[in-house]
This record gives sequence, C-alpha cells and structure tokens, in this order.
Amino acid sequence: MRIHCIGPGSIGSLLCFHLQSITPITLLLRSRQAQHRRSIPTLSIQLEQQDRTRTATGFSYEFLNKQQQQPIESLIVTTKAPHVLESLQRVRHRLSANSTVLLLHNGLGVVEELIETCFQEPSSRPTFVLATTSHGVYRIDKGLPGTQAGSHGRFCHAGLGDIRLGVLPNTTIRNCLERLRGHSNQPSSNDDSQSLQDDNPLLNPHSRTKPVLEEHLPDIEPETRSLHYTLSSLLNPLMVKELNTKWLPMGDFQTSALIKLTVNAAINPISALLETRNEALYRESSFESLCRQVCQEASAVFAAQAGQPFRPHHSLSAPNLQRVVNDIVLATRANISSMCSDIRTLATNRISPHKTLSKANLNRIAASQAPLKIPNYQSLISGQEEKSVKETSTEIDYINGYICRLGSQFNVDTPLNQSLSDLIKLKSVAIKRAQVLPKLQRVNRRLKINRPEDNPATPDQLDLFEKPENNPGSHQLDLFEKPENNHLADNQASVVDKS
Repeated sequence: MRIHCIGPGSIGSLLCFHLQSITPITLLLRSRQAQHRRSIPTLSIQLEQQDRTRTATGFSYEFLNKQQQQPIESLIVTTKAPHVLESLQRVRHRLSANSTVLLLHNGLGVVEELIETCFQEPSSRPTFVLATTSHGVYRIDKGLPGTQAGSHGRFCHAGLGDIRLGVLPNTTIRNCLERLRGHSNQPSSNDDSQSLQDDNPLLNPHSRTKPVLEEHLPDIEPETRSLHYTLSSLLNPLMVKELNTKWLPMGDFQTSALIKLTVNAAINPISALLETRNEALYRESSFESLCRQVCQEASAVFAAQAGQPFRPHHSLSAPNLQRVVNDIVLATRANISSMCSDIRTLATNRISPHKTLSKANLNRIAASQAPLKIPNYQSLISGQEEKSVKETSTEIDYINGYICRLGSQFNVDTPLNQSLSDLIKLKSVAIKRAQVLPKLQRVNRRLKINRPEDNPATPDQLDLFEKPENNPGSHQLDLFEKPENNHLADNQASVVDKS
C-alpha cells in the first residue's frame, strides 16, 4: 500500500521524511510546480536536526489534477485549514469508503466542513483520522520548491513535540467491526446500547480505553485494511521514537485538540497583529488580560457544548487553559507563531498588476491618448494573483472563528474572540490594498500628462482621473486627489507611504 500526501510543507515534509523508510510515499503537488519537475523522476527531502543533516530520497510525486484516476487508499493532508476542502475536492474521485484520510492542521471545524460539502453520504465517506502536533519545523531554503533539481526542500526540525491521533467514528468501520463480533444480523441503528458498553474505542467514542492496534482493529477486511495500514505506519516504533506519535481515545483527543485550539486563539492573532515573536507577550500584563478573556470565553463555550460547567481543576476550565497558554508562551518565546508568519508572508508577497496595468497596455494607451478603462478594485487582483494571496491566508476562521461559531450555536457570547478574528481579517485586507494602491498611483503619474482634455470618458469607462465635482453621478473614489479634498484617499495613501 502507498501513502499519498497533499501539502508537503514543513510539517508534511517532516512526516513524509520519517515515513519514507516505512512505506512508499507519493507527494501530491500543485500543478504550477510542474515546470520544475517534469524531467525529475523522484524527489528528496533534507532534514536538519541538532547539527545533523539527513536526506531521504525516492519520493514519487504527482500533480493535483483530475487526469489522475488511480485510487488513493491512504491520504495525509497537511495543507493549511482554509485550503483543505479545495485540495480534497481535486482528489475526491480517487477516494472511497475504504480510504483513510488523515488531517493535520491548526484549528478545528475542517472535518465538519468536509462532511457537509464533500462527503455527505456516509456509505461512501472515507475514514478520517484527526491529528495535532507540537513539533516545530521551518523551511531553510527560501526559493520555490524544485529550484534545486531533485529536491523538494530543506527543513529544520527545531522543536521536539508529539503527534496525537484520533479516529473519527465511522459507519463503515463500525459496521465491519460489529459484523466481525457477530452482530451482523442486528441493524446498526439498534446497536448503540451494545456499542456503548464496548471498550473498543472505535465502537464506543466515549471509551477511555487506550487503543491497541492489533486488538481493536484487525486488518483482515477490505473496510479496515487502509485504516490499519495507516495507523500501523504512523505508530511504527521508528515513528514513535522520532516523532512521538500516539493514538488516543476520541474523547481524550478532543480535549487535547480544544486545549491546543485555545492556546492558538490566545497567542496567534495577538502576535500576528503585533508582528512579533512570542517573547514580546511573555509576562506582559496587557497580554495576560487579553489571554484571560480569550480563555474564559473558550471555556464557557466548551462547557456549554459539554452540557455542564467545569470544575476549577478541569483541563478545560479557564484557569487551567490560561496556565497552559502561559507555559507555551514561555516555552516558545523565541518562536514566531504560524499566523504571524502568514501575515509577514502576505506582506512580502509580490502581487503582479492586472493585465490592464501591464506595461504593453499602458504604452498602447499613452500612444493612442485614450482614456484608461480599468475594472473595479476586486478584479485588480487577477486569478493568478488572487490564488497567490489565498495561499497565504490565515487560519483565523478555524481558530478564533471556530470558537465564535460554536459560541453562537450554544448561545455563548465571545466578543474578544470575534474582535481578534475581525482584526486579523482587516489587517489582511489592508495589506492587500497597500500592495495594489502604489501600482495605481504609478499608473496615474505615468498617464496623467498624456490625458487629452478633449477626449472625455464614456459612462461605461472608469476614469481614475475624473474629479468628483466634474462627475457627480460617479460613486467611484478618486484615489489620487489632493489630501485636502479627500481624507479617505489621504488615509489610504499614508498607509501605503509608511508601509
């Protein structure tokens, strides 16, 4: 059996690096990388750890397109949370009820999104394995993947942690296991009482029994073979030694995931808004105040979901969550949070101008002295540039946003989490606009002297140089007016000038 991996970035490459010695691995890559890879038969991954560099070779690879038809039995998805749905839609036709899909990303709510939109039918739904990690990994080579022939990338494993796994209850697996136990003559809908009395964590999601692969998941049936193979690969002694992988009962995994969610909700957006390392938050009274409120809101939401209040020493109580956050800030004070990194990447990404603003088109307009016809702001970022921006979007909707949605579902107010979510989105939009506005200003400076006075724009044309008083019917802001005439334009320009 072969394991495929979508989104082999830092964490995905770390996982694949160690899995390669256990099982064949195929990397699923974006098609825009094709020009670097067409003539390369296999790829390698380099990993640095404690002044030692190792290389894993022989990674096969495919490009994400619908021409590929070969079934995928085991799939690891390590893309950022906002991109999981789109990635899985590209390979949906290659998955079946006998497939296993492991999801490893920050935040929560992705698997619910997949079930609602992509895998609505339980009988054809793959088995989902949810995963969290506390390993610290970053990329060393800053170029595009493939710029060094045959190399997928070079990564540094800077912080040791663990990888925790939880198997989401699945109708196909459950029916198979119950059939093996002699319950095949009973409808599955009537087996709840029997299953709840069972200690098998795959049959009883409330079980606290530690899962044992050979005991709880036989591999003799087609329905269980993929899940068994995936888990046995991840729980191989080498993986346990190198990455500290562990399979938890679903209840324990959910608690662990909610704690990690709260840690990210407190640290990530604040560090991203400040664009600073975690050390700037350590022992700061203002951060501790914000952290306390984030944890209180999160704990109240989790308690409402559980249907009962938490005792003071419960792992999901607000005081305990705040203690965990403070411990993580201390342990990772030299680190940059993933959301802060996303914001920095978004700010440094170069967005090419829309085709209307291309050099050739501007020369043509200048020569013909025709008015400039340009689309609205949203289409200034064309398909390719919009894709580039989307690839660096943050995971805020699956961290603080998830807490807010859960709070709304259970009638619990989450004002600070909502504010942090809104601020991150606003910052992202401001960065994108700050990249587009200077391009329009350069267009204005270049063409304004060539604009003929006797060639007025037709109503269907957007003339960026028309004064509002000369065109009272237009609601389009003149982005380049004098500051005294347009305070909004001045504010926008000042943001651009300072950035």
